[in-house]
Amino acid sequence: MKNLSDYFEKALPLKTYLSYLGDQRALHELHYRRAQVDEFLPVSLPELKILVITEPWCGDSTAILPVLQKFFENKPAEIRIALRDEQPDLMDLFLTNGARAIPIVAVLDKEGRYLFRFGPRPEAARQIFENYRPLINEGKIEKVEVLKKIRQFYAKDRGRAILTELVEKLTAADHKNETIEDV
Repeated sequence: MKNLSDYFEKALPLKTYLSYLGDQRALHELHYRRAQVDEFLPVSLPELKILVITEPWCGDSTAILPVLQKFFENKPAEIRIALRDEQPDLMDLFLTNGARAIPIVAVLDKEGRYLFRFGPRPEAARQIFENYRPLINEGKIEKVEVLKKIRQFYAKDRGRAILTELVEKLTAADHKNETIEDV
C-alpha cells in the first residue's frame, strides 16, 4: 500500500483552490448553500485527511466539492486539492475504467493511510450517463445534453446521493482498510 501523506501535504488547501475557480466560484457557492447535510449530521468522525483530485473546470467537482466542504466543516477533517493535470502519477493510482476521470476523493486517516475512495460521480449520476451512453455513441444525443441532465440531477438532489454514498463508505471504513490496489 502506498502512503498518500506526501501528496496530501503538497496539495492545495481548499481555500487556495477556491481562488482558482474563477467563473465557477459562483456555482460552487450556490451548491454549497443548497447542500442539505443536516440529515447526515451528526456523524462522529475520527480525524481524517480528504484528498480531492480534480481541476477547476470539472462539472462534477463543482457539484461534489461544495457538498464535501459543507459536510466536513466543523469536523476533524481537512480537505486538500491535488490538480489532476499537475499530478499524473497520483491520478494514475485512481483510474476509472482506465481513464483519468475526476473528481476522485481519497479519504485518509490522520496518519495518511488510505481508507477508501469516492468518485468520480455518485452512482445515481453515473447511471444517468450510462443510460444515455448508447445514444451518445449512436450520435442521437450530444454528450453536452447528457451533462446538462447530470447537472440538473445535482441541483435537485442537493448532495443527498453524494453524502449517502460517502457516509456508507465512512461507516464501512471502520471495519476494513482498502489498499490502493483494491480500487
